[in-house]
Order: sequence, then C-alpha cells, then structure tokens
Amino acid sequence: MKILLTGATGHLGARLARRLCELRHEVRALCRPTSSLERLAGVPIETARGDVLDRDSLYRATRGCELVIHAAADANYWRQDCARQMRVNVEGTRHVAEAARREGVRRLVHVSSVAAIGIPTSAAPADETFRFNLDGTGLTYHLSKRRAEEAVLAEAARGLDAVIVNPASIERPERTVALLEKTRRHSWISYFSGGNCVVHPDDVAQGVVAALERGRAAERYVLGGENVTFRAQAERAARLLGVQRRFVRVPALATWAAAIILEPLARARNAPPRIAYMVHYCANRLQFYDSTKATRELGYRPRGFGQMLDEAKRAVPAGSSR
Repeated sequence: MKILLTGATGHLGARLARRLCELRHEVRALCRPTSSLERLAGVPIETARGDVLDRDSLYRATRGCELVIHAAADANYWRQDCARQMRVNVEGTRHVAEAARREGVRRLVHVSSVAAIGIPTSAAPADETFRFNLDGTGLTYHLSKRRAEEAVLAEAARGLDAVIVNPASIERPERTVALLEKTRRHSWISYFSGGNCVVHPDDVAQGVVAALERGRAAERYVLGGENVTFRAQAERAARLLGVQRRFVRVPALATWAAAIILEPLARARNAPPRIAYMVHYCANRLQFYDSTKATRELGYRPRGFGQMLDEAKRAVPAGSSR
C-alpha cells in the first residue's frame, strides 16, 4: 500500500520508514525543505517537500495515498516558543487529519504521546482511560499533544478512520550509552526522584504498524515499555557493569531552582538550557503507563529496560572502572 509518513526524518519516523519499506509498502515521506535526510539514507522512499503547516503541500502529498501515519511533532521541552509548538502540534495535526479525510484515505494513525494522557499522581500506571490532569500546568508539549488528539477525533466524527497511539518515553541509544559511561566512570551517581516508562523505538514502530493493521477506529493505544524509576535505571546499569556505586538523589527544589535560573539565560543565548521547567516537572514524577490494551488488541510485546541496557553495553568501549 502507498503510505504518507510525516516526521520521517525524526528518531522514530526514520525507523518507521525503514520498517514500512521492509513490509513492502510504498512510502512517501513529507519532508520540510530544511530537513536532513541523513537518517533515511538507503531507505527506498519517495520524498514530498512540504510542511504540516502548509495545507496545499499536505493535500498534494496525501493525494494518491491509501494510508497516512502522522509522526511529525515539535517535541521541544524548552518553553522558548510555545506558540509555535502549539501551531505545529495542534494546527499541523488538524491539517493532516483534514487532508486525510478529504482525500479519502483508508486510515490515519496519529502518533501522539503519553503526554496527552496526563501524568499519574501515584505509582499506579495510567492507561487510556486516565483523566487528563495537566490543564493549567504550563506544560506546552503535553497540552499541545492533548489538543492534537482532539483535532484527530473531531475529523473522526466527520468520517475519518483514525487510530491514535501513545508512545511512552522512547529510548535514544545515545542516552542509554551515556548512562552506562557515567556509571562506569564515576563513583557517585546522581538521579532524579521520579521515573518513566521506557520503550525501544523499534517496539514503537512495530506498535504503529499493528495499529495501522488492527487498531480500532477512534481508539487510542498506549505503546509503553518497562516502568522504572531513575534510581533503578542507574542501579541496574551498575549491576550490569559489575561495579559498586553510591546513588545521590537530586532534590526537586534543586531542579526547580535550576530551571528558574537557566531558562532566562537560555533565552538570552538562544540555546536550550540543561534543565528546563518541563524537565523539572517531569523528572520528579512517576510517569508510569500501562500497555495492556495494546498487548491485548494489537499483539504488542515490548522489550524490557534490561534488553536496552544490554544493547547499549555492546556500544560502550571497554575500559577500567573507578
């Protein structure tokens, strides 16, 4: 089938493009003129120049496609340009859903985020029925992803066959490698008080394909992995390396103060701060999610955090520990 994929040049999008081509789909990737195609090297796709904020380019790109996967988003956790993030994530998604409906595509899969579900107030994982609880928090990314889902469901009410998937914290191998390197080199390991639901990008890609094939229209599916605290992530890294380490919790007050100080400096320098307000907010909460529905209905089977550590360890140069 011919599939339009937005966000194909991103971390998840490039893996999605590769997986779809492996399944012998024809992939047309919507790419901005300024986007780097480096991640798509060797992937046999068709590129269509355009932007989710440009309706005309979206209609041209959608024409002739049977399916659409919308994975493009502004995922910035720094409140430098909140208005732009809202435009890209909400208006851009509305444009994609509108184009999909008007061009008569068979199905749209909208790649949302667990951010659109909300953040649990306890250690109990949230699922698709969790009541969104982040209005008034200033978490622009979370709010924008929630509003984007509402835009998709509005088009679904007009006849669009749409499925929503909500990936959790998608692992970036370079970050897992950095955790192992930090654990290898330092005797004292700092950690934030919260935790997250870590999911391998290839597992999310498989979940998106499953939603494309078997998801129920107008339903959402959490695509999570293992729920693990930040301390436990560091402890497991130490065990894997066979080293003894001391673990020091970073107080929430410290991350709040850092965000208050660093964000204005970052705006003056036009460079992201090391800790932004949204990082502070999320780092001190247990962002745990339940993928039971995706497992039951889509056959979703994500790998655990230990497997991600094992993969990363193979990429860490051998060396002595302190």
